[in-house]
Amino acid sequence: MARCYIVGECEVRPNERRVLAGGQPAVLGARAFDLLMCLIEHRDRVVTKDELMKLVWPGSVVEENNLTVHVSALRKLLGAQAVATVPGRGYRFAMEVRERGTDTLSATQQAAMASTPDPAPATTTAPGETALPLPDKPSIAVLPLVNLGGDSEQDYFIDGITEDIITELSRFRSLFVIARNSTFSYKGKAVDVRTIAKELGVRYVVEGSIRRAANRIRVTAQLIDALTGAQLWAEKYDRALEDLFAVQEELTQAIVAAIAPQIESFEFQKVRSVRVGNLNAYELAMRARDTVRRADREGEATSHDEALRLATEAVAIDPGCGTALGTIAYLHWRQVWAGAAASVAGTVEAGLAAARRAIAIDGGDHVAHLWKGMLMLFAGQHDAGLADLRRAHELNPNDALTLSLLGQYVAGAGDSMAGIQYATDALRLSPRDALRWSFLNSLAWAHFCAGDYAKAADAAQQAIGEAPKFYPPHLCLVVSRVGLGETALATAAFRALSDLAPQTVAARLAGRWNYSDPGLVRRATSFLRIAAGLEGPSAAKA
Repeated sequence: MARCYIVGECEVRPNERRVLAGGQPAVLGARAFDLLMCLIEHRDRVVTKDELMKLVWPGSVVEENNLTVHVSALRKLLGAQAVATVPGRGYRFAMEVRERGTDTLSATQQAAMASTPDPAPATTTAPGETALPLPDKPSIAVLPLVNLGGDSEQDYFIDGITEDIITELSRFRSLFVIARNSTFSYKGKAVDVRTIAKELGVRYVVEGSIRRAANRIRVTAQLIDALTGAQLWAEKYDRALEDLFAVQEELTQAIVAAIAPQIESFEFQKVRSVRVGNLNAYELAMRARDTVRRADREGEATSHDEALRLATEAVAIDPGCGTALGTIAYLHWRQVWAGAAASVAGTVEAGLAAARRAIAIDGGDHVAHLWKGMLMLFAGQHDAGLADLRRAHELNPNDALTLSLLGQYVAGAGDSMAGIQYATDALRLSPRDALRWSFLNSLAWAHFCAGDYAKAADAAQQAIGEAPKFYPPHLCLVVSRVGLGETALATAAFRALSDLAPQTVAARLAGRWNYSDPGLVRRATSFLRIAAGLEGPSAAKA
């Protein structure tokens, strides 16, 4: 009697290497089936990633991304909670498993088996015939840039840019990036991006070209949704070739900083159109992040509560979802920043717990380090907080949000010139970023820290123009007006701010800021009190 495992609505048949779903054969690749069998046979314990890699790919060297892809395929087949991620350890099969012989199957199931041909295993299928399952998170392949100049001596430089783009995109832990060896197999070949996407199992493809003329170089790049063939983004870069390696670094940074926000925006659009009940853990986490962005821009406090609910639900499905944990950490920081936390210490600790958990899962998660640092600033641990902000920037120097916040809080620690430079660089790094209003806010505060109230007011007004209900620049505008001696304008701006964010106003009037320079805190508090009519204008000089 052949053995058969019953898992939910599915039947797993080891001897036949097939899975039946509702009596019908399910399409599952050979490696995914091997992974399923490993998890079922060791369901009484956590199976480490290294152990799974050795069992499923014996004698082969493969990337961990391969394991992630097949775990995702099993979750899509069996349900989001079928395979539990155990942070820092591995995976555990979380469904009830029953065993029985196949001769007890119903006549309908037996007939379905007999009449349906076996799906071909993924390992024996010709390239392009069967698409690999898409990972839960956005997947991208960077094709080798095409040398349009015809000079083969430039290949090393052109290939270097392609490799650097792959490496730098990999710093975004929210992306699944195909390794260089796979994408370079297409070098010199005219292959449709949709075919490449099927063969590599990716949603997005980056392609482009380089042409060199005399001492100048022109690079074109485009981001394509490979499932539809639609172009999502395209850009052209012209540079002088004074320092070859400096140009390589500059081009890489510019391309990567443009691509990552484009993918995120497109992912946001996708999850908005799906009912929450149909979202997996990653999609819930992305819905939470999208909700946060829109709530910040529109000043909707209740939407932040919804974002926290979505992110918490994502973690319940997948405890190792770093995107959701980072969002939870941010939302707790925001509660404290806004003066809305019932318990500052308790809220900070809850946020730190989420950030530390994300870092334990993936030490290279720059977002987790960013919000851990921001929370520690509010906890009064300023040196440790700034160290985490710097670590976040080191882990991903291509993230403009991290760079802008680093600038704001470096300035708030007393080094205003360095802070202004960081904030300015963030705007230059991602000039068309959807979060540009946030970067302008950081620049405004960096100028305020430096005592340049005219530039602070100008940057704050630009931020308000792009996001009228985002209230941090309103606060900066109030205190900058006082610094300029424009008390009447400051008072009017204070009234508008009080309508937008009364809790934040109360917290700042009480002297609760997260800057480490005590002189800056006294100055900002005094200026705000002047705008509120609680102190006279002469207090500004003091």
